[in-house]
Amino acid sequence: MFIFDVNQTKISLEEIMSSVRQVISEFIHRGDIKPEQVNNALICTQVSPNTHSWFKFIDRLLLSLGVLALGFAALFFIAYNWNEFGRFAKFTLVEVLLVGSVFAYWRAPKNSFNGQICLSLSALFVGVLMAFFGQTYQTGADPWTLFFYWAMLITPWVIIARFASLWLSWLALLNIALSLYTDSFGSPWPFMFDARHEHFLTIFILNSCALIVLELNNTRFDYLSPRWIARTIATLSGFMITLSYFENITSSRDTSDLPLILWLSFMIALLIVYRYLKKDLFMLAGGCFSSIVIITTLFIHKTSNHLNGGLLLLTALVIIGLTSLAALWLKKVHKEMSL
Repeated sequence: MFIFDVNQTKISLEEIMSSVRQVISEFIHRGDIKPEQVNNALICTQVSPNTHSWFKFIDRLLLSLGVLALGFAALFFIAYNWNEFGRFAKFTLVEVLLVGSVFAYWRAPKNSFNGQICLSLSALFVGVLMAFFGQTYQTGADPWTLFFYWAMLITPWVIIARFASLWLSWLALLNIALSLYTDSFGSPWPFMFDARHEHFLTIFILNSCALIVLELNNTRFDYLSPRWIARTIATLSGFMITLSYFENITSSRDTSDLPLILWLSFMIALLIVYRYLKKDLFMLAGGCFSSIVIITTLFIHKTSNHLNGGLLLLTALVIIGLTSLAALWLKKVHKEMSL
């Protein structure tokens, strides 16, 4: 066992509960934990996974892959034998699998991983059933409606399952539906977006709204508390707004200021929320990366008329300088977060 005096540290109990990894790293750095006890400290605090944790991870990984394989196997089996099966046989097979997965969830322990993965499988079969219905009866609906109604129909599944992966899958369906809708009919808010930016900005707004809702409610719902969920959504939002402003810079015909306004607003909100309120270094690193891309693009665009070997070298130095400054700032922020 390892022993250290918590009363001699400047770390509060709330900080210990919220960031065990940072706390242990700080204890090791200050020498509160002896070198021969570091491994025990990492295992006891689950910073380093033990054998049981690895077996649990592998068990869940194999179960998830098996469920996905079962779902796609049913889809490909019917698609391959499309001409061999009648309508009744196709729908019977999918509906039996759908009912069976729901029954498996009902029989599983409440809020267990096995039950959650079974409900996720049933949500997949809902989409398969809708696709077969549209293909069989040639409803002629726009492609975006399949994913939109699929998301709407599985909303009760998402609420009941309380499963982060299913929640993200539901959001992905909305992203696909909105993307297809924008490609076919333009932005739902045509008075706001230029045609060149409507796709990127529409997806950006959807995911930014999802990120705000998530951050406001992740303390109320434990299954939404893991940081990788918010980071995944923020990465997509940041990619979309960065790409939109990048196209705005490189296009000689584009004079819209909306991408710049939204990009600056996103960066400022990222800095305020994740520097002072939530304290998430990953989010700040993403903001630094986006800023480096935009500043470098602006520099190249403004000097493109004088392109030569010396300018390319200067561009490389600008990238190196910006990256170094970002790394130093992130290191400073990380140290402050650990105190």
